[in-house]
Amino acid sequence: MSISTAERRQIENEMIFRRMNEKVGDDLGELDAMHIEDGNPQLIRDEDILLSFRCECSDENCDTRIALKLSEYQEIHKDRDTFVIKINHQVDPIEKIIRTEAEYSVVKKNNSTPEPGKDLNETIINNL
Repeated sequence: MSISTAERRQIENEMIFRRMNEKVGDDLGELDAMHIEDGNPQLIRDEDILLSFRCECSDENCDTRIALKLSEYQEIHKDRDTFVIKINHQVDPIEKIIRTEAEYSVVKKNNSTPEPGKDLNETIINNL
């Protein structure tokens, strides 16, 4: 099934936001490795640390944060077609809600697209 350019850009934006969130976990992993190397294992973080992740919706102007345990965030993203967004930030033509919690929803893409570059795409979405 072919997707429109606008829908592809929206999906790519969500992937870019997810990539930025995943970098937080990667950076914490590097910090843990440094603590071990330096002989300070007591400084290693708790796996269930509560972090503030960016909403992974397709609106390039969205700066909403979602408090989520790192382990839960990682579990959600075992499926690479899922994204964590604030409630009501979904775009129905490109995704469906598969789970809703008190502060966020997990959405799954209707279509997939290759991983995008680093830059966000302008979209007509406005979640404000």
